[in-house]
Amino acid sequence: MKNLICMLLAAAMTAGIFASVPVAAKASKTKLSLKQSSVTLNISEKNGKAVYGSAAVGLKTVKGVTVKKTTLKTLSPKVVVTTKTKVKAVAAGTGKVAVGVKFTYKKHTYNKQLILKVKVADSREDSVFRSKLSGFSNNLYAMSAKSAKGNYTMSPLSAYMALAMIHAIGDANVKSEVEALTKMSADDFNKTAALCKSLTKERKDMYGEVYCKLSLTNSIWLDDSQSFNKEALKPLEKNLSCFAKNAPFRNDNSAANEQVQKFISDNTNGLINQNFGISEETLMALINTLYFKDNWNESGSDLQTEKRNFKTPSGFKKTEFLKGHYEFGRTASTDVSTYYYTKTNSGYKIKLILPKKGHTVKEAMSAHNLNIINKKADFKPYDADGTEHYTRCIFPSFKIESDTPLAQILKSNQKLSNAFSEFSSELTDEKLKISDIKHKAVLDVNKKGVEGAAVTIALVCASSAPIPVKKVYHDFVLGRSFGYIITDPNDVVLFEGQVKNP
Repeated sequence: MKNLICMLLAAAMTAGIFASVPVAAKASKTKLSLKQSSVTLNISEKNGKAVYGSAAVGLKTVKGVTVKKTTLKTLSPKVVVTTKTKVKAVAAGTGKVAVGVKFTYKKHTYNKQLILKVKVADSREDSVFRSKLSGFSNNLYAMSAKSAKGNYTMSPLSAYMALAMIHAIGDANVKSEVEALTKMSADDFNKTAALCKSLTKERKDMYGEVYCKLSLTNSIWLDDSQSFNKEALKPLEKNLSCFAKNAPFRNDNSAANEQVQKFISDNTNGLINQNFGISEETLMALINTLYFKDNWNESGSDLQTEKRNFKTPSGFKKTEFLKGHYEFGRTASTDVSTYYYTKTNSGYKIKLILPKKGHTVKEAMSAHNLNIINKKADFKPYDADGTEHYTRCIFPSFKIESDTPLAQILKSNQKLSNAFSEFSSELTDEKLKISDIKHKAVLDVNKKGVEGAAVTIALVCASSAPIPVKKVYHDFVLGRSFGYIITDPNDVVLFEGQVKNP
């Protein structure tokens, strides 16, 4: 009898269990789904600014099902992010969003996770252009840093702006050379003005103090002794937001250099304040300035710091390290490096790249490796079980000031051969050549924030060398009484007289 009772109880329990399974299975498998299992978002452009598409996430209405709570969590934060009810585009690509739903069905409460597939398309005209610019920037950096042994910095963006101006004033041969060097087309260069506009930013705190600023200026400085075709200047203004100024490079070289020095200092917040020694032979100078500043925190508060040992080529030294903010994700790797990023208050990224053991900084900063790093979108913030990962960069504060001989670098790589020898321009009837390209960059990363500046100056002179003239020297000896007249530069007499007994 006892065994019979146990068997009956077991049968009843089993029946109860299996009676509840269809309810749960039905609720989880057939009773709840998304209105759309996939969505396509678009990144467009309006008035020079990016517009990131978004879409609401909805559930199909099912009789008998009451939704208690819905949560959205992106599984691809570099492609799509989430709010309480929407998904929003970040960058072109494909990604997934986990939709967690808590609901009741026939007095039972269930939790279910649904997956929304998201595709983000970038329809902005400049998306391909920005990709090309990134590739050029990495190639130029690697090219210019080949001989750098210690600290070094440069601004590929500033250098690009100067090359864009050379492209604008050059003839067909020069345009072709610049396009080959940058791997860009004439149409790409026409987008430079829009690029400048999209990059320009200024933000102020509650007290009116600027805590974030990014500014670019393009200018062409014309020697005031020359007559230039003003119509030919219009495309520079239209396509490069470039304005023209005059300077007496030939007639008063010292004054011209002072003008240029003040202009550069004013536009780099005094970070670059030097005389660049522009020569008297200069017909025009193409000058780009770049200035950037942002705090780590909107309040202006400092990052946490700590003293750590830093290994230099000559040994260890105690250095101030900055503790960056925790960012969503974890470090990624290439064959030669490990890398991650930290952000300033306004979202500017500082990507920090550490060579793996057995590899050098030069390998880690090669064009190939930089291109991989710059395209990285997914830093795998989630594990399969839903665990979230956050990473903080801890890195030394640093200040670097570097000069880059761009003309020498481009010549050594056999770039811009026509530009450095002879070309024609609609600006003037003179035959021209690039005599030098000067580049200077300053970068200060400290516990307050980031501040940096750069300037690129392309100097253009007449390509024809002066005809050698035979010189004969004579002595005029005033060995007896003489007269004199003293005048101003326009021959206005100031003094006259004679000397009989000096």
